[in-house]
Amino acid sequence: MNQLKGAVAKIRAQQDNTLYSARSYLRNMFPDVVMAVQAIDHENMRKKRRVGFNLVGRESKKYGIIYYARFSYKGKTLPTKFNTHTDDIGLAEKWAIKNKERMIAMYLAKKNGQMYKYLEGFYKDENICLEINLSERDRKDKENVINNKFIPFLRREKITTFEQIQLSTLIKLQNELLSGDIKRKKTVKPQTVNGYMKAIKSLFQYLMRKNIISENPAERLIGLPVVNKRDRKKRGCYDLDNIKNVFCKRWKDELSYLLCAIVYTTGMRNSEIKRIRIEDIQIINGCRFINVKTSKTESGVRLIPIHEILYKKMKAYAIKNNKDGAIFNDIKYNDFIKANNDLAKYLKVSDEELKNEFITFYSGRHYWKTLMSAEGLGEDIEEIFMGHKVVGSVKKLYNHRDRQGKARLVKKARQVISIIDRCIFNKNIRAGVRAYKNDNKRTPI
Repeated sequence: MNQLKGAVAKIRAQQDNTLYSARSYLRNMFPDVVMAVQAIDHENMRKKRRVGFNLVGRESKKYGIIYYARFSYKGKTLPTKFNTHTDDIGLAEKWAIKNKERMIAMYLAKKNGQMYKYLEGFYKDENICLEINLSERDRKDKENVINNKFIPFLRREKITTFEQIQLSTLIKLQNELLSGDIKRKKTVKPQTVNGYMKAIKSLFQYLMRKNIISENPAERLIGLPVVNKRDRKKRGCYDLDNIKNVFCKRWKDELSYLLCAIVYTTGMRNSEIKRIRIEDIQIINGCRFINVKTSKTESGVRLIPIHEILYKKMKAYAIKNNKDGAIFNDIKYNDFIKANNDLAKYLKVSDEELKNEFITFYSGRHYWKTLMSAEGLGEDIEEIFMGHKVVGSVKKLYNHRDRQGKARLVKKARQVISIIDRCIFNKNIRAGVRAYKNDNKRTPI
């Protein structure tokens, strides 16, 4: 470095040398130093390429200079500049990257009323519904809530952006729904209002996760208390002895038989039944399980023991109807109702009694839980097989990926199959298998 200073002093002393000769002298005498300085200079002077935005510096009394972000949307730069609130270009870039989607959504909502278009199309988007794991029925119900309740309320309140929706806004919506339906002006029960608000909560959770909004107004929203017990009608189910032998009889409707046999011997949810595939049925230590890979809750992802007779009948039904994927994917809500009504006919239960006792297809799930409790299966494993929320210690205890957990799970599953043999098929397994083998001559369903 001292040599470099001496060289510069020598150059200055020579009055006849030009700037060009000085640069040539430095390049010849200190080529490595010159190249390093040029590289640093090139790096500092080069403009950084930013995807989807650029930063503009403006003078500020507080900061000296402050950076504003300009975003592009569909290839066009938005006219509005967004304040990053910092004079540090690195922090400004991080802010722009993090808040890009949210700021664009805010701009479009204010400029073109895009919030309502977004709301109308939210539950129509297949990718969104797949990400939040919605069945077709749930999707339609939630879409109805947004279009017929939430949007009319927001329009009346003259709300045009997500940022204007606060916790107080949602509480006001709750009260209006409770006192009278927004469109039809009729009273709504508290549990119904809570059901409506679930659709809105799911929407805001998604917006928050995608960074479209900075705060979730529904996060601290408390559900309405169900004070009057008469508001919640208790679902009924058949006595434990009533179901015995009914699935050993010949049924006219094969689909009704299978649907009822599944719910009464596995306790599965309707939406889970619709997604059953033959390839999802696996064997662990000689015991068959239905592997439920997706469900309405995290705990719903589980293994469910299935009876051998039911497995063979489902497989035969899938082959007969050329079902490569989900066996029951094309059934409708009315098919569950018909299956429940067919079961009632075989049990000689009248339509009036069915209605008064509030026995539905879903009652089969309640029957399964009641049966297993009566037979002493144990509350912890009941919850695991039914997909209810369980404590972490119980989940770990029956973890099928663990050798000991797998052994415990299979042991309990065999107890379930034994209970089904005794209390539903009435130990008539050999007769059922024999009837299945003679299916070409006589279909025992």
